[in-house]
Amino acid sequence: MNQKASVARFLSLLVLCLIILSAAAVMSGNQPEETKSVGGEPFLERTKELAYLKPPKLKPHQVAIARLRLREDTLRVDPMADLNLIAAVRERLKWSHLYPERVVLTLDGEDLFRFPFLLFVSEHQPMNLTTAEREKLRNFLRRGGFLFASECDAKLRLRPSIKSELLTIVPEGKWIRLPHDHTIYRVPYKVKIVPAGKGGRTFHEGVLLNGRVCLVFSQNAEECSWQSWKWMGPRCACWPPDFDYAFAFGVNLFYYSLTH
Repeated sequence: MNQKASVARFLSLLVLCLIILSAAAVMSGNQPEETKSVGGEPFLERTKELAYLKPPKLKPHQVAIARLRLREDTLRVDPMADLNLIAAVRERLKWSHLYPERVVLTLDGEDLFRFPFLLFVSEHQPMNLTTAEREKLRNFLRRGGFLFASECDAKLRLRPSIKSELLTIVPEGKWIRLPHDHTIYRVPYKVKIVPAGKGGRTFHEGVLLNGRVCLVFSQNAEECSWQSWKWMGPRCACWPPDFDYAFAFGVNLFYYSLTH
């Protein structure tokens, strides 16, 4: 009986040790590989590192989709949105000239002017552009750059809308509602309906400058759909639109920015 009791105590202690070691591994971030990355891209533990990556020097034939970082120290807000959009553009357009990696930009230097397509996934912090930042974005758009800025209902619970800031960037431009027959909805994909998620709109707005749309603003959370593709984390509370629409629209935005 004593021997059986000793074995039982030993097994109990062994199980307790395993539980403690497992808990310590989770606390230290040593999670199983399948929960650490999606599509080969670590998404949580590396977002701070990725937020400060130096913009690459592209080859003469390359272009890139660049992500603007303003107030957040990390890319914790929809961290996979830009990467999944890049993958979708490369796959759907069969276009190898698109730089396949993430590009993160700030408004501190002159790198902005090397990347004509700029994606701003609205952050949890207010946009609150400084005078210098506003002037930098203004010059970017005047010189042919394109900005897509998007937000969703869930983010609006944390801060005011970014629309008021966007209205001040290019004062000489005309703020418009994009008509449903606009090129952005027709090439290369035919987007017949703009689905509105929770708190969204059935349209997009933008700035018309010198005959071209240089800025598109969305409240329909396309970036949340881009984020959710192959994502194992929680879905956004805004109930974003379906993947097919969101990626078709994203491809159209990029195509338009290169041809106008």
